[in-house]
Amino acid sequence: MVADIRPLEVQQIEANLKAEFGSCIVGLGTSEQDRERNFLSKALAAFFLMAEAGATQADAVAASIDGGNDHGIDSVYISPTNVLWLVQSKYIHAGKGEPLLGDASKFKDGVVDFVACRFARFNAALNARQVSINAAMRSDYQLRFALVYTGTSLHDDRLQLFHDVEQSINTVHRGRAKFVRFGLSDCHEVLAARHAEASIEAEIELRNFGLIEAPARAYYGVMRVRDLAALYQQHGHALVRANIRRYRGSSAVNAEITRTLTEAPDNFVYFNNGITLLCDKITPVGAMDAERRHGRFKLAGVSIINGAQTAGTVAQQPLAHYDTHPADVLVTCIQSAHTEEAFGDLVTEYRNSQNAVQPQDFIALNDMQETWRRALQIEGVTYLYKPGASDPVPAAQVFTAQEAACYLAFALRDGRHWATALLLAVQAPERLWDRRQGFDDAAANSIYATLFSDQLSARQLWRTTQIGRLVRQAIESDAASLPEEHAALARETLALATHLVLTRQVLLLDAASLALSADECEAVSRETDAVRHALNSAYQQQDWGGQSPAQVLADASNLRTLKAAVMRELAPAQ
Repeated sequence: MVADIRPLEVQQIEANLKAEFGSCIVGLGTSEQDRERNFLSKALAAFFLMAEAGATQADAVAASIDGGNDHGIDSVYISPTNVLWLVQSKYIHAGKGEPLLGDASKFKDGVVDFVACRFARFNAALNARQVSINAAMRSDYQLRFALVYTGTSLHDDRLQLFHDVEQSINTVHRGRAKFVRFGLSDCHEVLAARHAEASIEAEIELRNFGLIEAPARAYYGVMRVRDLAALYQQHGHALVRANIRRYRGSSAVNAEITRTLTEAPDNFVYFNNGITLLCDKITPVGAMDAERRHGRFKLAGVSIINGAQTAGTVAQQPLAHYDTHPADVLVTCIQSAHTEEAFGDLVTEYRNSQNAVQPQDFIALNDMQETWRRALQIEGVTYLYKPGASDPVPAAQVFTAQEAACYLAFALRDGRHWATALLLAVQAPERLWDRRQGFDDAAANSIYATLFSDQLSARQLWRTTQIGRLVRQAIESDAASLPEEHAALARETLALATHLVLTRQVLLLDAASLALSADECEAVSRETDAVRHALNSAYQQQDWGGQSPAQVLADASNLRTLKAAVMRELAPAQ
């Protein structure tokens, strides 16, 4: 059943814990299952301490006091900055729910007794550390007590327990204690961050620069193209991680940029729109020039949000080229720190709205796209939602958002909108990226939000694409060997056949594994054959008034008629 399928996130965390701690943590218990669950809970605590407390692997492992009489505390770690970390870790195999109320209460009591130095109530593992614990507590220490678990919820009764402890400690020692909740999404975010493009720090020089103080701090001026090329050559696509597009290689516009750099470099600063850099922080460095003729600036968390094509194109020339063909480019640096959370996205959107961009380019502003990419990348599957010149072509483990969008449209089961979605995917796929309009005027969500909803999982995204690919391959392969009349019908009914397979095999869309198994592929093949046979039969039984298959299949009413006939034929006998 779909309800019993574990989230991909918890499967990935489990695999990481085994790879990272399998050689240094031993699970205890009377059965193999008990030993594995105990290992995973210990490893989860160590994983947390490395991520949040900055502990080394050795120190995070050694922090464990898990065992009899641990009083609900599984790990105790003292950081070099004198922060005392108390951790209760609960590995929840299903990846859902929350720790038991009894376990939470036990942890709460353990924290209270720990702060009161009632160490006699704890086991020998904790008491062996009394010297270092007492030394830490004799100074101005901070206390962090963390509930770490691979679940998705935490009810108010649990939260109240920990907030009461936090408040009682802080009433005596203001600001000393803080409760930390660290659930499945937090754990997976740490894991996925390892597959994120690194934040970049850079130092640039601007000439004849100006300053805007509010509402967001910004500097603007002229930068040497050679310096921009060097910056892009050093960091590559990571420099445009916040942009809606990456450098797309050869194009008419980029060819004109190259021609200007070669034939009229002095005019480049006038002919080009310039570069916009969004930064977490901008810090002027070096000597101050009161006349603002020269200025150096340190940029933290910098990304090009407009001008990726310019930056990528100038970087194609060797730096020596600019020694003989010097050129300048206008640059604006905008600081996003201390602004509204959506400010950076709005700057990115409006700065790019002035140029020729496609609607699908703006999906890069949806955080879920990056979340799906990271989760799939961990499993060795490449998901491309922000195309670039160096991207691999779609293959067995590579797919694009454009391809996935069509299959998600085919998989739509909504009784009102499925035919509209199917026709858009075939006739106007660019409309699948519409973030403002729905499938009709009464739709609650936009077309894009309906297909790429926040409830869509990385597993569903990839499995839907795999099933869609299998159906397409089967039909296109057979069509190649058919007479033209039958081949045309096969090609025109491809979208409807894919819709029928995807909606009739809905249990396959979120099965346990990320990749389709051999048995699942065989099930899709059988379903495809059955659907095609029923679809051909239903088509032949109708009088289409001399219309071609392309004309018939371009009408939503005809699609509904054919689907109803196929569903009747394939319905199980009563």
